[in-house]
Amino acid sequence: MNPRKILYWLVWLIAASTLVSGVVQMVYPSFVLGLVAAARTPSTNHFFGIVGMFMALFGGMLLHALYAPVKQPVAIFWATLQKFGASTAVAIGVERNVFGRIALAIAAFDFASGILVGWYWMGTKTGKELD
Repeated sequence: MNPRKILYWLVWLIAASTLVSGVVQMVYPSFVLGLVAAARTPSTNHFFGIVGMFMALFGGMLLHALYAPVKQPVAIFWATLQKFGASTAVAIGVERNVFGRIALAIAAFDFASGILVGWYWMGTKTGKELD
């Protein structure tokens, strides 16, 4: 399998996991807050659910861009920024004791995802698209 196709499927997995985890966070914010060792109050549940909605939307947008019949570099670019933004926000949350240290694994995953999605985006801009 060529490296570009491997990258495509890695980005597909990132998009799908972002969509699914966003839906879970939107529907069950208290559960996810418990996983990251954060306070669970009506306010944190509400706002964490909103964050989950945006995760689901960006994951869905990235999947849509991957399946589109024409290149979607703008959507892929913004999905890259979402991954880096999420990574930064979670890391700041850990530093401020909002989340437990376990959340650093999520920040690291989002950062690595941002690199992979950004790498894929560079290929859509340069014409190195899949065969």
